[in-house]
Amino acid sequence: MSQPEEKRLSAEAAGDIKVVAKGGAVQLAGQVSQRLLSFAFGAIFTRILGPGAYGLYRQVSQILANSSQVGLAGFNYGAMRFITRARARGDHGAVKGSLRVSLTASGLASISVFAALLLLADPIASAFADSAEQQTDFARLIRLGAAYVPLFALLQVLRYATQAYKTMVPSVMAGNIVQPIARFTLGVAVLALGFEVAGAIVTLTASVGLAVLVAAWYLRRMLTDEERTAAPVARVGPLVRFALPQAGASLLGIQTLGLGILLLGAISTDEAAGYFAIALSLQGPGNVFLGGIVNIWAPVVSDLHEKGEIGRLDSLYKTINRWIATFSFPVFVALILEPDVFVLFYGDQAAGAIPVVALLAIGNIFYTGTGPTGYVISMTGHPGINFANSAAAVALYVALGYLVVPEHGVVGMAVVDLGVTAAVNIVRVIEARLLVGVQPFGRNFLKPVVASAVAAGALLASRGITGDETIREVAAIAVAGLVYVLTLKVLGLDEEERLVWNRIRKRALKRGGNSKAE
Repeated sequence: MSQPEEKRLSAEAAGDIKVVAKGGAVQLAGQVSQRLLSFAFGAIFTRILGPGAYGLYRQVSQILANSSQVGLAGFNYGAMRFITRARARGDHGAVKGSLRVSLTASGLASISVFAALLLLADPIASAFADSAEQQTDFARLIRLGAAYVPLFALLQVLRYATQAYKTMVPSVMAGNIVQPIARFTLGVAVLALGFEVAGAIVTLTASVGLAVLVAAWYLRRMLTDEERTAAPVARVGPLVRFALPQAGASLLGIQTLGLGILLLGAISTDEAAGYFAIALSLQGPGNVFLGGIVNIWAPVVSDLHEKGEIGRLDSLYKTINRWIATFSFPVFVALILEPDVFVLFYGDQAAGAIPVVALLAIGNIFYTGTGPTGYVISMTGHPGINFANSAAAVALYVALGYLVVPEHGVVGMAVVDLGVTAAVNIVRVIEARLLVGVQPFGRNFLKPVVASAVAAGALLASRGITGDETIREVAAIAVAGLVYVLTLKVLGLDEEERLVWNRIRKRALKRGGNSKAE
């Protein structure tokens, strides 16, 4: 039955879908592993030390993460793009030269940031610490974790270099499997031994160091003999001109910058930052599918646009956006209507995060519902537009945060996050339509929207039965999920979705021992 349905798609369209589905599946597996372990670590941390300590940890780790993006300077993207181009030309010297330039430049930049963190730890701490005594501890934590910055830069350049070989496996293994497993295992161990926040920061750095070794091992195996022995050809200027704008766009992403945590840490309290961090962590399952698609989506966009295949790009964009909505929307519906059930994982002391969870979930409907639009803009030759969007969003976020948080606290910060997230993603959709001629909403996008509305109605109708009893609320969420799936089935699968589903089913059967699956 599936074969005739797949033939209705053109060979080109089926090929596009297979490329994205295959690469996305690998990345998705890594994303699920990483987010589950991050969620579990946060829940254990909060139960042991409380929301305030978790807020402190997240502030320091976010400062280190943002500093790492500065130190990386976009050379992970530079390595991927220029090694890919060199391999396509068979230019072995350029492969080696691009790798060396990327590693050297990111190394120098990240070591400079490392030194700056050591020197400026005290003034940085003064902006976030709740007291003079905590300022000393905060600065000590920054210095303890400063080595994270050069290690992270090295890891990312190595990971993205392996992606230039048209495979996601090494990158996922190093960054999405080994690193989070090591952080979880070592982090929980040090918490159990009583090392508290300092121990968690040290193990965060150690886990990245371990991932570097894995990524380097993979890349060494992937380099061909010709690439190893070739005289390096370095094109420094073009690589730098490409990398730096990408660095700006990556650094100023609302979803990755952790502005809510940092602003609450600076303006409010560690406890408020902890509530916001808990709410952010709970958004992970809804964002995981989008996160699993973007790395393979970016080169596909570039390839189709370069060939002038705007129709194919538009069709694939609509298909991917519908996939993302199908997997994401029911999660956000549950978070909006029953946030208290999910916050229970963090213990009763995390109750302050309940309204924040629902508000952030509304914003994430706009984030996921517009698809990977930022990559459409950047990878079709408009990175400056994307950078301007991010810069404007960050400026608006900070300005509104300073206006709202002093009076409305963490809930006000969540409202700001919702508003800015919705606005910037709506603007990006309009820009992609004007600049590239594509947009993410096809007729079939209504299917997950309608199914989500029906599931939400079922969940709301159950409230008279469930009351505030947790077990009944969990059962009601499960029933609503079943209603969602049944509604989608009634509305019918599209040809693209059948193609992906058949590939997933066949691979699952093969791994289960059925050699005839393929």
